[in-house]
Amino acid sequence: MSILRPYKPITVIKHCLSPTSLILGARSYSTHSDADISLAKEWLLSFHHDSIPKNVFEISYSRSSGPGGQKVNKTSSKATIALQSYQWLNPKTCQWIPDAIRAQLSENGFRYQTKSGGILIQSDTFRCRDANTEECFRRLLAEIKNLVEFEGETSQEDKEKWEKLAKVRKERQMENKKRQSEKRKMRSQKFDY
Repeated sequence: MSILRPYKPITVIKHCLSPTSLILGARSYSTHSDADISLAKEWLLSFHHDSIPKNVFEISYSRSSGPGGQKVNKTSSKATIALQSYQWLNPKTCQWIPDAIRAQLSENGFRYQTKSGGILIQSDTFRCRDANTEECFRRLLAEIKNLVEFEGETSQEDKEKWEKLAKVRKERQMENKKRQSEKRKMRSQKFDY
């Protein structure tokens, strides 16, 4: 037996911001200072996976799969690095990640994040356990760099371009309004035949 419910139209509100408002009148949602952001940008460009402190992570090795024959079957060459949920993005354990980047990582979803909130990265790409461990840290840093994004500086030339486009758009709107107004006036006039 189905229950009939009264029809309620679903309304979807679209927040349409013009490019001009995004550049000229955009609010800054960042709580970090310009110095913090410039430090984070510099970190993204210069930080290397070898600089990640390995003692923070739980590193384990297990049997690998795939090609390699007896070597793969007998040695534990697959590397797994893990951080528990209370350690990941904790300022005490992850102090090597700048605050501005840590904030973005906590907001965005992380590819290697477990259901409990920690991280787990595995690699069995190479036949050597040390190379696989390095690959795990390389993947971690690559994922961090892919997720984090900072707004660039808007040049004066770009601002002028967007202002000009906004002005042209406003002029077109006014022309269309005048045309519509003229149409309405023409309809209301009475003609003598």
